Amino acid sequence: MLRRAPDRTSQERLSALEEANRVRFARADAKRDLKSGDLDIYDLLMDPSEELRGAKVEEMLLAVRGMGRVKVTRILREANISRSKTLVGLTHGQRDRLIKALGCEDA
Repeated sequence: MLRRAPDRTSQERLSALEEANRVRFARADAKRDLKSGDLDIYDLLMDPSEELRGAKVEEMLLAVRGMGRVKVTRILREANISRSKTLVGLTHGQRDRLIKALGCEDA
């Protein structure tokens, strides 16, 4: 049986849209900063902002200059992290293994 989406007022829909846009723009800014080098991947992994917590680790790694799909896939496999893992979903062990695989310990 299909579930219907809850009925929402126009104000609730507008608020949800504004929140989604805020998160989308924050993620785009973070990717741009990773690409330019203004944001270090170590800092992002250690303390993601509220908007970035739900972002996929793979997506953020792909934004880093010099990181392509093959390299990111190898690093995630080496750190034993799923492609669908989010920044907030990383365990301490996964975060440590990823930092080690990236070669940015104690950055």
